[in-house]
Amino acid sequence: MKLGDGRKVKMHKSPRCEERDRLHTECSRLLGELLRCADEVKQTSRSDPKYALRVKEMKEAKRRLDAANAKLTQHTLKEHGCW
Repeated sequence: MKLGDGRKVKMHKSPRCEERDRLHTECSRLLGELLRCADEVKQTSRSDPKYALRVKEMKEAKRRLDAANAKLTQHTLKEHGCW
């Protein structure tokens, strides 16, 4: 990669890591689940008895996604420095 002042910089290449790939796939799946739940909440009227249940499901999906992202961050940065 070339910087604005003309110097060249070699980019870091992350080592192949199956655990990182697995965690990344899990985060992607959980993001899809969160988006699905959020869409269901948006399509449900507030007067519907299922609205509270769908909001609860969305919050649970968000909690699981946050936990998975935290695991991924810990693995990639703290465990062996792959990123």
